[in-house]
Amino acid sequence: MISSSPTQQPPTPSDPPDLKQPETKTSSSRRRPGESREALFIKSILRPIIKGFYYLLRAIQGHKLLTVLAIILLLASTSITTYLTTGQLPFGIASDPFNFHIRGGNGGGDQVKNWLTALRDGDATKLALDQSGLIMSQPPDPNQLVGQYSQPQAHLTWQAINVAGVYSQADTTVDSFVSVDFVGPGPGGNTKGIMVWHFVTLPSDGGRLLIVDLVSFRPSE
Repeated sequence: MISSSPTQQPPTPSDPPDLKQPETKTSSSRRRPGESREALFIKSILRPIIKGFYYLLRAIQGHKLLTVLAIILLLASTSITTYLTTGQLPFGIASDPFNFHIRGGNGGGDQVKNWLTALRDGDATKLALDQSGLIMSQPPDPNQLVGQYSQPQAHLTWQAINVAGVYSQADTTVDSFVSVDFVGPGPGGNTKGIMVWHFVTLPSDGGRLLIVDLVSFRPSE
């Protein structure tokens, strides 16, 4: 007796393996330092300036002659403006450390300037030469002057020298009064003072010094 073979069940397909999806890593977006709000703001300000310098350099390279002429005109206008305003040339050219220009004059002449310069610097030898033409019966002693009023020996700091007045006399001589602001050491600290010198000069003889006299030496405050 033939028995029928049991029916075979078709193989059930096995469940497909679970495929794991790759996890996407989320990371917070980071800006570079040059992309921050502050950096962008600074770039927006500096970029036009840098571009301006760049195009200016390009223009200078392409128009050298015009550039030189422009610089010359700029320096000339600056020099003229400075001279008309202060009476001196820029960059210290021909500058006068003394404020001697008063009423269109020269404040007693170069001999007065030389004498004051020698006194300020403590140069007794030059001081004696500058006052060798004095007509005074008792001219001031250069060594004594240097010891009392100069910067190196008297330890005074001359701050300003100004012409207080210039007066022409009938005998062709000129009387000039010059004030010197100075600072000197004191028991309680530095003390400000002023000394006033009287000069008599003879312009017809090259501004020769005839008389030198100390009018005042006192505190200014």
